[in-house]
Order: sequence, then C-alpha cells, then structure tokens
Amino acid sequence: MDGELSRRDFFKTVGMGTMGMGLGVSAFDSFYQYAEALTEEEKHEMLMKGAVNFKGFMAKEITPNNEFYITSYSSGVPEVDPDKFRLRVEGLVEKPYSLSMKEIEKMKDKTEFVTLECIGNPVGGDAISNALWEGVTLKKIIEKAAPKTGIVKTAFFAEDGYSDSIPYSLSLSDDVFLAFRMNGEPLPGEHGFPLRAIVPGIYGMKNVKWLSKIELVDYNFKGYWEKKGWSDDAVIPVKSQILMPMDGKTIEQGKYVIGGIAFAGRHGISKVRISLDDGKSWRDAELKPPLSKWSWTLWRYDWDPAKEGEYRITVRAFDRSGNVQEAGSIFGKIFKTFPDGAKGYHTVNVRVAKK
Repeated sequence: MDGELSRRDFFKTVGMGTMGMGLGVSAFDSFYQYAEALTEEEKHEMLMKGAVNFKGFMAKEITPNNEFYITSYSSGVPEVDPDKFRLRVEGLVEKPYSLSMKEIEKMKDKTEFVTLECIGNPVGGDAISNALWEGVTLKKIIEKAAPKTGIVKTAFFAEDGYSDSIPYSLSLSDDVFLAFRMNGEPLPGEHGFPLRAIVPGIYGMKNVKWLSKIELVDYNFKGYWEKKGWSDDAVIPVKSQILMPMDGKTIEQGKYVIGGIAFAGRHGISKVRISLDDGKSWRDAELKPPLSKWSWTLWRYDWDPAKEGEYRITVRAFDRSGNVQEAGSIFGKIFKTFPDGAKGYHTVNVRVAKK
C-alpha cells in the first residue's frame, strides 16, 4: 500500500506542462523494454522514471491513473469482488462458458500503449489520455467458446447496466483485448476493475468498463449511446492539440517551444503543421516517435517571434493513410461533438511581450 501511494505522489509532482486531466506528458522508456522486464518490481521501477524532455517540450506522455479522464454512464463505481467475479461468454456459441479473474490473468497475451478519448471531448478538450494496458486478446476469449456462423456483433455488458458492441470482425482482431492492468497496476475501480474492453482507435464508449458478459449476436446490437443517436462506428478521426502555450498566455520575446499532441486513431500520425498567422501559412512541426501504433504522438516547434504583439497559433495533423484533419467552422463543427465526435482545428491566442 505504501508503495502504491508513493507512486501516485510521484506522478503528481513529476514533469511539467499538465494541462488538465489526461494531458500532461510523462516519461517512460519504450514499451519493448517494459514488456521484456523480468519481474513486476522491474516494471514498477521503469514506470517510476522521470519526465521526458522532447527538446524543450515537457509533458506526460503516459497519463497517470489518477489523472486519466473519467466518463461513465452511471454516477457510481460498481463494487465487484474479484474472487467471485465471472466473465460470461454467451450467445451464438457452441460452448458457452465463464472465466474467473485468475483464469483470465493466466491467459494474458497483450501489453500495449493505447490512447483513449471520449466521443464528447470538444476540440482542445482534456477527455483524452494515454496508458499502458495489459490483458488478453478478445479473439482468444471468443474462440474458446466455439462461435457459430452468422454473427454480426460482439456485445459487451457491464456490471453497472451499461452495454455497447463492436462488429464481430473487429472483435477477432489481434488489437482488441480485455485489460486487467493499467500502467503497471491492477485496473483502478473508476477505470473498470476488474476487467474492461480496450478497442484501439474507437471512442471510449466502446471500451466498456466493468465488463461482466460478452454475447455474440446475429443482429445490429445498439448500445446505450447509439440508441440516443450517437455514432455506432465511433471511429476517431485525425486530430491535434496545442498544450504549450496555453490560451491567453503572455510570452516573453525570444526562443519558445510550442508543443502538443496529435492522434489519428487507427492510422497513426504522419505529419503535424502549425500556423502562426491564423492559417495563412503553415510550418512543419517535429514529431516524437509514438510509444505504439495506438498511442498519441508528441510534436514540437521552435518559435522565435520577431516582434511583439498578438498571435493566433493553429495546429492540424495528417495521418499515415493520407487523411487530413478537418478544419470545422467557427460556428459549427468546431463546437459540436454529437453524433460523431468533435472536428476542427485547435487554436490558442497568445501575446508576445519584451523581456
């Protein structure tokens, strides 16, 4: 218990540039080094390392568990006894069955950095976070039940009554998994203890927390939010955000590092460009290699403003499939999240003054 508290205290004090829940940058060695660590003690030590400095841009690349964004269908956190917990696998299967947490943990085959985002997150919002998740691929769970033919959706049911689904074909991907550890610790209660779904590249509502049942169905199962008109595909588009400087900041004239994050769901970021003149011209930012193909990308730009005055900084990103971030509009999409998630460029207004 003492070790857990000291670790949380560490995350509260390490690094710079925290911009709200989920958005500072923290330093971790590569995912590969973590995955190859021999003991849990070694893994814990790696997660305790200090803040990364991306050439003057400092932030938390991995979001501490107690800063990871939280959105839920219900107001409370279900109390689940892990010793009595059973994950049921039902529906169009030859062999319906259930698994205890100990059985699920023995099936572990996945350790991956994945960025999650709420579909209601506005442009520049803080409901986006990145963590290292550990668990078992959903495909392995499904195949054990001997699925029948004609399956359309894989439906997830949570302990708090929430439900959602993903296409059956997607659930057979090696990238979709059920997580029981988060940033080297057992899954926290508010993030789905003891088990949750991780569906990379899809908005958070599909990453069902407190997962207790999986059902394979032959129809287009609609979850809680889809019934209210929100997107069923829920695919995260190309997006980017400025973390440094903050909107309204006054900067002393001289060299300054502009920095932020970019994310493209399933496709990864290929390029980030910024404008210092309200979109009249664009300049390439420098990218830090992401921690995984499902993780956000850090970017930075060296700025040396030639004169004092007001500046409007804008960012836009490009993914590896050739898609360009949508601009949105001042009075429309940029403020709108329903039903497909927010689209639009993130901008900040700053003032440059003499030292």
